[in-house]
Amino acid sequence: MEMKLRDYQQKFIFNVRKQFSSGVKKVCGVAPCGAGKTVIAAFLVESSVKRGNRTIFFVHRKELIEQTSATFAQLNIKHGIISAGFDFQPELPVQIASVQTLVNRLYNIPEPDFLICDECHHILANTYKKIINHWKNAYLLGLTATPQRMGGVRLGDVFQSMVLAPSTAELISMGNLTTFRYFAPDLKLSLEKLHVKRGDYVNAESAELMSDFKVVCNVVEEYKKHAKGKSAICYCVNIEHSKLVAQQFINAGISAAQCDGTTPKGERQRLVEEFRKCKIKILCNAELFGEGFDVPNMDAVILARPTKSLTVFIQQAMRPLRPDPRNPNKVAFIIDCVNNFSSFGLPSQKRNWSLDPNDKKEPGVAPMKICPECSEVVPISTKFCNCGYEFEFKEKPVFKGVTSEIPSSFQYYLDIANQRGYKKQWAVFKFLENEVRTEEEILEVRNFMGYKKGWEKYQLHYLKRK
Repeated sequence: MEMKLRDYQQKFIFNVRKQFSSGVKKVCGVAPCGAGKTVIAAFLVESSVKRGNRTIFFVHRKELIEQTSATFAQLNIKHGIISAGFDFQPELPVQIASVQTLVNRLYNIPEPDFLICDECHHILANTYKKIINHWKNAYLLGLTATPQRMGGVRLGDVFQSMVLAPSTAELISMGNLTTFRYFAPDLKLSLEKLHVKRGDYVNAESAELMSDFKVVCNVVEEYKKHAKGKSAICYCVNIEHSKLVAQQFINAGISAAQCDGTTPKGERQRLVEEFRKCKIKILCNAELFGEGFDVPNMDAVILARPTKSLTVFIQQAMRPLRPDPRNPNKVAFIIDCVNNFSSFGLPSQKRNWSLDPNDKKEPGVAPMKICPECSEVVPISTKFCNCGYEFEFKEKPVFKGVTSEIPSSFQYYLDIANQRGYKKQWAVFKFLENEVRTEEEILEVRNFMGYKKGWEKYQLHYLKRK
């Protein structure tokens, strides 16, 4: 099969090579989910082999090994596999490796000239460090859709430079990713009561919250309301929770199955194949079908796991955005049952990626609002929702005879609070928690809320300490 590259993929490869030729040896390549990172890697691998170099492409999950191997085989790239259960063929110049196996065989493998790390936001883990430190002379390309780790950890500790592909919004406008509709139904969840550990919600607490029978039933009802009959992946908190959700779909007469890391390989392959053929409409899982999972005929995702991780959110929410050749007019449906978008914006939200999170200033969550009739998330300026609902446009609030020019992103949280019956203080908390703020913005919020003079200085001091 002849390798065909899109224009932006060719430009991406050119920029990677430009970095290497300038003396940079470790490059982080950032491209959205569905941009074709495996094809880009395959082209670079093929070019490396033609120059007589040895290459290792390493991944952290067995499913990704099989998927990458299939892509390389389609493109006629002969390769070996370094993973448990596969025959070792060290003579081949291209190897696809499992991180877990590779780190244990470092001294038995011929030294590579070129390393490609898939999903390189994991690269600061000790196993990855051992690999790249063992072969210090090799050129390194890391590929990811989300070049960051929770807790402000620096990918710049490994990589020297970054190459960016077009953004999600740009790929959608080009037709390389499909358009989507985003729904955020209010399930009356008390997420503020969940504790955070190591940068994300405590799993056991999230599972208990989401496993409530009424909540599970509501998740199923929201699917029926917004995406009935469509193929959907449902992302759950843990195995037990995913089993509960799958069973409730079955009880509602919807073909569903549950799959996780403990499911036997043959059974898992069978379930995925039935999902691809639409014999199973809903495939429930916990942390299994995120990174690299490619099913073009998937129409929707159901987010039933609250998260504080942008990486988890992006990997899950963008799964249905791959175009389907059999359905050129495809529109993806994202059903966010846990209000994740209020922290991260939509998948098409502009991101200012950096190798050093301390140096960047995020653009903030784009101001949006939720339709009270159908719960679709739409831009703040929308007058008519897709369901036909007409939004009211209110005059700006006035306090003590002065018009309060509040930031539009704070208005966004106020709208959510108003629609869901939350106090205004919730909007203030979310506004300060999720975005980088200027002193002027904080002062405008202080004036709007009627807080005492000096409140804004305390908030600025607190944000700087964070």
